[in-house]
Amino acid sequence: MTWTAPKTDWTTGELIAADDMNAIGENLAALNNQKATAIYTTTESIFATSSSRSFVDVDSANLSLTITTTGGDVMVHLLATGHRHDNSDRVHMLFDIDVDGNRQGGDNGLARMSLDQAYSQNLSFTYIVQDLDPGSHTFKLQWKGGGMGRMQAGAQFWVREI
Repeated sequence: MTWTAPKTDWTTGELIAADDMNAIGENLAALNNQKATAIYTTTESIFATSSSRSFVDVDSANLSLTITTTGGDVMVHLLATGHRHDNSDRVHMLFDIDVDGNRQGGDNGLARMSLDQAYSQNLSFTYIVQDLDPGSHTFKLQWKGGGMGRMQAGAQFWVREI
């Protein structure tokens, strides 16, 4: 569907014709179809030492998503299960989103996962990046923390223009 400039010169008493209604429906479809989306689902566990004091990419090859937007807001989401993968009692992992080289969270990022011995923990967070300019944007999942962590297979990281 393509966008049609909407009728703006309505007059009192004018009837709405089928062509007018069709144009409205086509414009709604065009708005819905233009939403840029990128998604990555892990097929294998991602192992990473997250002992860095600064945020680093979780997986720069796969968890770096690029979309071309029309400008405005983008929703970013992570759904994952984490597991401690070393002998420490507890691993703390902090997550953040990098957009075009700019991290969105502060020193502690946007979300935190604490992994105890022998237990897996669920992590899910959604973040809205507001007022992006039109064009191509790259979203990277980043983390920092202490110890060795594993993001298990099946984790999803996605971005969608809203």
